[in-house]
Amino acid sequence: MTDLTYDDVRARLSAAIRESGSQKAFAHKAGVSAGFLSDVIRGRWDPGERVLNALDLRRV
Repeated sequence: MTDLTYDDVRARLSAAIRESGSQKAFAHKAGVSAGFLSDVIRGRWDPGERVLNALDLRRV
């Protein structure tokens, strides 16, 4: 397994949002708000466990 930086996770999150069709759709899938996702992408918050789980990632 490869260690990812926060920038790597944010890039994967952005790609997953595009694949989901919208930030709102991915937020629903992850069980978080679209506003929270926006803050994660902008670097204001670290991705939480729900976001990581939706991306099939885990914190180590």
